[in-house]
Amino acid sequence: MENKKISNIRYIKEKYLSEKKDKAVIKVLIDKKKDFYNKFDPQKISIDYVIVDYITNEAYNIPFKYKIIIEFCCDELSEEEKNKIRKMIRDYYAMQISNEDSIIKANTIKSLFFMLIGILMVIYSFVGKNIFGNVYQEVVCVIGWVLLWEGIDILALFNSSERIERKNLKQLYYSEIIFSDKLELKD
Repeated sequence: MENKKISNIRYIKEKYLSEKKDKAVIKVLIDKKKDFYNKFDPQKISIDYVIVDYITNEAYNIPFKYKIIIEFCCDELSEEEKNKIRKMIRDYYAMQISNEDSIIKANTIKSLFFMLIGILMVIYSFVGKNIFGNVYQEVVCVIGWVLLWEGIDILALFNSSERIERKNLKQLYYSEIIFSDKLELKD
């Protein structure tokens, strides 16, 4: 286990960390400036999903303590085009963060609903024992516990993975986006 941890740290240092060692650089090589844009978008206002998928997958390996720099290696970009690309990337990650927020909110509401119904059913199973009989009481109790634990599972486990995903997306949203010529790329 220790060797694997050490090799992961070494891999991150060798592949991503800049000279300053507090920032991680994700380099993206783009052949032509038209490759930035989604080929199905006639207005050319959305980023190509292959690019953001690559960036997102690369960033997944980078610990949260590092600020990310996304470096696009592409020739012949005007300052206006660079700003447009920065905006497209920020807009993409802002939408993804908004989606994660919606998922977390919906799961929290569902979780609280399950836990409330579960608690009420468990309480009802103890109170209603004398009224309905043991079999009915046991069924209501079991269903109540299942709903209670399902709510806890959603709240604790599923939402925690969604929160980690949201943290990754925020790390990318706040990343610095720079551009360099392909000729400058020495790696």
